[in-house]
Amino acid sequence: MTNRKTLFFLLSIFSCAHLSAQEVFVEASATASGGSFAPLWLTSNRQGMISVRDKSAYERVAFSNAHNLCRDTTKNFRLEYCADLQLAQNSEYSFFVHQLYGTLTYKNATLTIGQREREVDVRNNRLTSGGLSQGINAQPIPEAVFSLDYFSIPGTRHWWKIKGRVGYGVITDGAWQQRWLGDEKDKRRYTSNVLYHEKAFYIKLGKEDSCLPLTLEGGMQFLTQFGGTTYTGHGEVIKNEGGISGMWHALWPMGTSDPGEDVIKNVEGNIVGSYNISLVYHGKGWKARFYSERLFEDPSMFATQYGIYDNLLGLDVDMPKNPYVSHVLVEFLGTKDQSGPVYHDWTHDFIESYTGRDNYYNHHLYTGWQHYGMGMGNPLLTSPLYNAPRDIVFKNNRLLAWHFGIDGNPSPDVSWRLLATFSRNWGTYANPFDDVLSQQYFLAEATYKPHKLKGWQATLGIGVDHGDVIGDSFGAQLTVRKTISLKKK
Repeated sequence: MTNRKTLFFLLSIFSCAHLSAQEVFVEASATASGGSFAPLWLTSNRQGMISVRDKSAYERVAFSNAHNLCRDTTKNFRLEYCADLQLAQNSEYSFFVHQLYGTLTYKNATLTIGQREREVDVRNNRLTSGGLSQGINAQPIPEAVFSLDYFSIPGTRHWWKIKGRVGYGVITDGAWQQRWLGDEKDKRRYTSNVLYHEKAFYIKLGKEDSCLPLTLEGGMQFLTQFGGTTYTGHGEVIKNEGGISGMWHALWPMGTSDPGEDVIKNVEGNIVGSYNISLVYHGKGWKARFYSERLFEDPSMFATQYGIYDNLLGLDVDMPKNPYVSHVLVEFLGTKDQSGPVYHDWTHDFIESYTGRDNYYNHHLYTGWQHYGMGMGNPLLTSPLYNAPRDIVFKNNRLLAWHFGIDGNPSPDVSWRLLATFSRNWGTYANPFDDVLSQQYFLAEATYKPHKLKGWQATLGIGVDHGDVIGDSFGAQLTVRKTISLKKK
């Protein structure tokens, strides 16, 4: 680490300390393993905090604040902000602003500006394998997001509720892409100054406390990479549409196309989206959630004319309060079909159209659905950071997998979780593996928060990988955190 970066880090801490923060935490973590990469569940679905390398470490400090701007609860204003800074060793970067954001909330409406960790919609984020479109696997993207939390539709007596969000941001890994490709950057595709757009809409039906304690939640989310510059690796530089026009075409993806699509029109940018459905039974002291997420990247999967073969299906049970098991989760993920193996758009000479080979997370102009080399969706679709030789593309996106998660809180001081994943992997349609490859991923993790040492906690994780996709690995990870409350009494 250079002295300049160390000085900048210390100055950032000093500046943040004057923000009248209500809470500060300092965290240090180290990971060591015996394989070519650290075990998957020691590094994935952790908001991009941890390197996939066999040995790595980081130090982190965060300041946050949340208070009412107005004591009148009828106005219900709330302001929150957070600065979360990270130093890392043997990672893809040595200093990173992990989170830096402010939010202003009035009743159900919230405006967030900055870089903030997100959660997977309608999912148990602690046990899930991840979201298909918007996951928790990569570093957050700086953006401005306006969101409306669930509110009742007038006249429905609180039986119907809706929520939604819309936002624009900037993908910040352009310089990293060039560094990571190194001497190969003139031969490999990379991008810079790419923009980001998201929008989502959900509706919830039912009441938890009614005579029929079922709630049905469903909706969809659209996510788009657009704008920026594409360096093709063949000496060609492509300027993608940005500005106000690009923002409009990302918001309403109709009537435009990517550069080079003069004959066969398509929508602009790299669109990734999904349908999310969740059915919850609210029992007395327990509940069970069945959920489904279906990915789409173009019109072939947006509708159902090519069948519904690829899905993430899950069942998550909140157990009655007990000292043994708190939650049990089972998921099945299938991405093998991708609307079929044959692709051919219509032309004037051949009017039949076959829309298949969707090639999840990859795109012909952009470097795919990744940020700093980590997939922004489900990590079982192998992230580019695992590629050798280095290029920024998803080489394994056709797979079938079973994923299991279980956790518990045997005491106020101790919590634990176990994850186990079993997958069969085909590669991609364009570059299939020679054989179907099996890969298994396991995690055992325990957290200790001693009540006699207020604010301290330590987490020990043991991970094991076995298979031919990212190889065999056995590793351990220790994370220690100290939280200090600065709230005035």
